[in-house]
Amino acid sequence: MRTKLIACILALLFVVVFSPAANQPEAQQAPASIKIGYAISITGPYAPGAGHTSISNYKLWVKDVNDAGGIYLSKYKKKVPLEVIEYDDRSEIDNMVRLVERLILNDKVDFLLPPWGTAMQLAAAPIFNKYNYPQLAITAAAMKIKEFAPRWPNSFWLLCAPDDCVRPLVDITKDLKAKGKLGGKVAIIHIADQLGIELATAAADFFPKAGFQVVYNKSYPIGVADLSPQLREIMRLNPDIFFAASYPGDTFMIIDQSQVLGFNPPIFYTAVGPGFAPFKAKFGAKAEGIMGFGGWVPSTPGAKEYLQRHVALNKMEIDRAGGVSTYASLQVLQQAIEKVGEIDRKAVVETIARDTFQTVAGPMKFENQRWVQAWVMGQWQHGEYVGVGPADKPDAQPILFPKPRW
Repeated sequence: MRTKLIACILALLFVVVFSPAANQPEAQQAPASIKIGYAISITGPYAPGAGHTSISNYKLWVKDVNDAGGIYLSKYKKKVPLEVIEYDDRSEIDNMVRLVERLILNDKVDFLLPPWGTAMQLAAAPIFNKYNYPQLAITAAAMKIKEFAPRWPNSFWLLCAPDDCVRPLVDITKDLKAKGKLGGKVAIIHIADQLGIELATAAADFFPKAGFQVVYNKSYPIGVADLSPQLREIMRLNPDIFFAASYPGDTFMIIDQSQVLGFNPPIFYTAVGPGFAPFKAKFGAKAEGIMGFGGWVPSTPGAKEYLQRHVALNKMEIDRAGGVSTYASLQVLQQAIEKVGEIDRKAVVETIARDTFQTVAGPMKFENQRWVQAWVMGQWQHGEYVGVGPADKPDAQPILFPKPRW
């Protein structure tokens, strides 16, 4: 009897130890959720940009992923839902830095989503890098990125650098001027923040080299309540090109006040805001011809459905510039995690750096940590904000010129 009992025990141990299931992680061992955290400007001067471009897309992506059962982790042969921890940085850099470290050290999130804005992204990058979190920085455009990106090898930058953003507009207008279709006077106005300063600096450098005369170049403070005095000054100079390195609230103000004043130059550029969700609803047909950051191709596979889901959830249209790229960056993160098959941030960073991803913004691949195929300039044409620059990019539309009257 004793011999039989020992034999039974040995047989049972053999089954447990050598069965395939014993050597595979069980589904029960999978994490209950994948923790996603972000500190972003829910209140303060950056809130409009953060809300339209980033937060609305963060919420849509989380819903899309969880509605599909979660992100598939092949290590566990199971989909794992997302759990979100969100903090308001109140548009304060120091507060954002503190909250990002809280997400990492206290909340122990698996992945971080970035804050909104150039200054915020640059301040966050060293922290993401220190703790080895991938940073897909969509809302940042600064000359420093070209220099600093190699210092932060887990950072990936989706917007153009300021010089690359300005160059297509200069090239297009230079051609119009050479054909005798456009005069040579340029007026520049910019917000006194990093992106505004760098865009204006690039414009003030490039336009004269292309044969233009900069007749006006002044800044205005963050939170400015009235720009009509500066617009009146500019109108008296009768510029052919108006270049506003503006943020969303300023962009809307500039367009409102330009309509009241009757300011309508042939080229009308306002940097951040023309692609935003409320822009089309507010300005309607008067948006025609206005140019700014970004742009998109509505016929991209999945783009129409993405727009419909965004409207259904957020009760507003998409940001056709940074918002589309924001959702695309989240698709990149999801696909990278699924390719790795587990929560391994180092492997996810390596995958993002190496692979090509299919997104609502088209195929996305990083070169030296930058997405160099991004649209840098869009324009409202026939009720849609289409990509017009670089002009040699596939699907680029010729610009609508001159800008129609208000």
